[in-house]
Amino acid sequence: MDIATTVVRSRNLKAMVIDTRSLRSTAGVAPGAEATNATIPDRCTPFRLPGGGETGAWMTDTGVSFAQGRLPLGPTESPQSTVVFTVKSAADGKLAADFNGTDDLASQCAEFERSSTMSVPGGPAGGLTTTYLVRLVTPPPVGQKAYATVQKAKGLGTADMGTAGMQVLAGTVSIDLALGLWPVNAETTGRALDSMAAFARELIDQAVKNPPSSPQPNPAGARTPDELARLLAGVTGPADTKYYVSPTEARAITGAPGSPAPSQTGCAYDDATYFAALAGNAAMAQAIASTGDKAIAFDLSLISMGTAIRQPYPFDHRTLAIKKCTTVQANIIGQGAITLEPVQPLDVKLDGDSSYAFRYQTAGEPGHWQIRLGARKGTTSIEVSSVKWRSLEESEVQPAADAAATIIGQVLEKAG
Repeated sequence: MDIATTVVRSRNLKAMVIDTRSLRSTAGVAPGAEATNATIPDRCTPFRLPGGGETGAWMTDTGVSFAQGRLPLGPTESPQSTVVFTVKSAADGKLAADFNGTDDLASQCAEFERSSTMSVPGGPAGGLTTTYLVRLVTPPPVGQKAYATVQKAKGLGTADMGTAGMQVLAGTVSIDLALGLWPVNAETTGRALDSMAAFARELIDQAVKNPPSSPQPNPAGARTPDELARLLAGVTGPADTKYYVSPTEARAITGAPGSPAPSQTGCAYDDATYFAALAGNAAMAQAIASTGDKAIAFDLSLISMGTAIRQPYPFDHRTLAIKKCTTVQANIIGQGAITLEPVQPLDVKLDGDSSYAFRYQTAGEPGHWQIRLGARKGTTSIEVSSVKWRSLEESEVQPAADAAATIIGQVLEKAG
């Protein structure tokens, strides 16, 4: 859903939004855990908890559009500083049914227990059951209807950890939010609810400004987002290394077509200008690829340009703008305006019509490296970068660069 993507990008933090297409595609290939819930007393069943496994019905309902994601509240991520959310949109009051009776039951369900049994393919027989002690708390004013919960798992002993959750209904949109609490007290709960309500209001405002519309047609001559997502899903990395690919986004690149191409000069790496030059005439898919132990993790971005985009291509401008630069002024989605210094070329071979590969440091992490590589072949381009939360030591840079170059080669070879 574009409303979630727009709001998280406006925060200029490294957030993640996974759209309907990607979520349904992933669920079809790799079914996740199934949850069975029981509530004591039973009359409190209508109150939903965040991450409670209550996703099956709307996951397969084609009348419901949805997105899931994570939004850090600051430059660092932790369970206590990252909002986990699901946004759903559906017509005909379908989502309002989830809130039926909750106002009348609030006084009777001030406290209740919820047991959730998770069954995972290949997991233990009978699944794993966790019981939560749940309190209803008053949320800040938001939406047409809203309720909030604080839950703690039983059996934690002296560990004072929990989760604040909020469910919000606003017209044809409902929002499920969660934020970790540690410790669990009135102060941390109040801060969490205020943060989640502020985010929910932004989502609602964006939904009002951009009501549902007909899906945008795919740009002429470009691969579809689904085709691009499948190209990324098959990457394997270097020999003897297995990568797990998590799709994060697949869509047409929107915006006003015909924006000026990025500047060729100035040692600049500007995502906003680059995507503006592609707007309306290209499709994209993005994903995270990582090894099982997360020792190596990359952000992947694959773009297919339509026939309306002429040479010199925006990717080539992007490449020329950083050629031979030792300092680069960057504007990176999710990070904002930052200075990359020092910038040094990477010793890798990339096949394609145009390419770049460099490593860099930032003032926030001196002595630690990040890498960025990209290549274009025909009208298809792919960019791979190390994830922001996993910087690299000197000894890790070359193996990571080799792995990224291998992924680029695999995708461009598959693309043909």
